[in-house]
Amino acid sequence: MKPIPRRMLPNEVTYKEYLGDTGEGISFSSPITLKNVKIEEYRKFAYTSNGREQIGNATLFYDCTNSIGLTSEPIPESKIIFNDKEYTVVDTDVLRANSDDPHHYEVLLK
Repeated sequence: MKPIPRRMLPNEVTYKEYLGDTGEGISFSSPITLKNVKIEEYRKFAYTSNGREQIGNATLFYDCTNSIGLTSEPIPESKIIFNDKEYTVVDTDVLRANSDDPHHYEVLLK
């Protein structure tokens, strides 16, 4: 499977990895710039017996060949900043080609 072409990865975002709750508050790493990524903004809902719940506002696409900045998959509760909006990482789908190595990440943001 070929990498996602760079022309389809036009965005740049800031990533602050969640480090945990230290007892004095939630801690994040120093900001990292992720380049050659794609942000698709939308609203994703889940329907339960209690009604409708919004589970996502956007998806971040990160190609493991052409995108720059990550050394491992994004961690839930981490922060993504795009166009002055701060999103929280909800979940990461790791998509693989014909090997165990990741091809790209699809990151659900809220």
